[in-house]
Amino acid sequence: MRKTLKRQHILKPRPARLKASKGWRGNGIRKNTLRLNLLIFLSTALSITCLAAPSLSFASSTQIIEAAGFWTQAVAEGNLSHASESLSNIRLWLEGQGRFNNANPMSNMNWYQGMARAALGYAITDRLTVWAGYTYSPTENHGMGYIGEQDVWPAIRYIFPTSIGSVTLREMMESRFVRGDAPGVRSRSLIKLIHPFEFEPRLGLVLWDEAFFNLNNVTNNPLLGYSGFNQNRAFAGLSWTFDQNVRLEFGYMNQMVNKSNPNVDGSIYGSLNAISASVFMGWQ
Repeated sequence: MRKTLKRQHILKPRPARLKASKGWRGNGIRKNTLRLNLLIFLSTALSITCLAAPSLSFASSTQIIEAAGFWTQAVAEGNLSHASESLSNIRLWLEGQGRFNNANPMSNMNWYQGMARAALGYAITDRLTVWAGYTYSPTENHGMGYIGEQDVWPAIRYIFPTSIGSVTLREMMESRFVRGDAPGVRSRSLIKLIHPFEFEPRLGLVLWDEAFFNLNNVTNNPLLGYSGFNQNRAFAGLSWTFDQNVRLEFGYMNQMVNKSNPNVDGSIYGSLNAISASVFMGWQ
């Protein structure tokens, strides 16, 4: 009989716990562990802050355009064992996003971009999954025309428990198509930490960072960008786990986008300071 993989613990991380050895007081160990975790959290937050601001030379020729926004996200993921036990290793990923900003001076906050994503994955182990997917992103920034971007991509994701929580690593390689031009190729590297608090395990600290790099130039369509650093997204917030199938994340996200043209002197970056709200739903 074919042996199925263990279920993936994506929504409810289970951090390892230190056990008190003989001759030690449990309270003392917990205090020392808390101090160590705090130091690690501060180090992680500092690293994410550094990643959020790429290596820029903030000279007079560098311009940063600030904006505010609100992003919403809904993600559903699970395997297909309900259809057939033989499909227990096949996973389905469905996602939708709505993005709003204050670019229109006539309104406080308006929609400017959406995103719909679907992918099929194969769970190699209970921690490692490979994906193949499709993304559609309609965009209509204030004062600009409508653009519909379509992406196809493979991705690989690894989730593992640590003494401070669950860590997710994900690498995605997008082939981006806009208006029938040659595709732009972009890599996306994500690292994410979810740390459940000891006093309330349903409540957790969430830190993540995702770096985007263009791997080619699309000279006939600057909307796809030039090779090199494209953007960075950094998030810090809280999560609330309702049960093993539903988790909510809410917090602050900064998106730093490279709008520079290498053929023009000076650098231009867009910095979006956004409130982000996400709901993650799963099934087995």
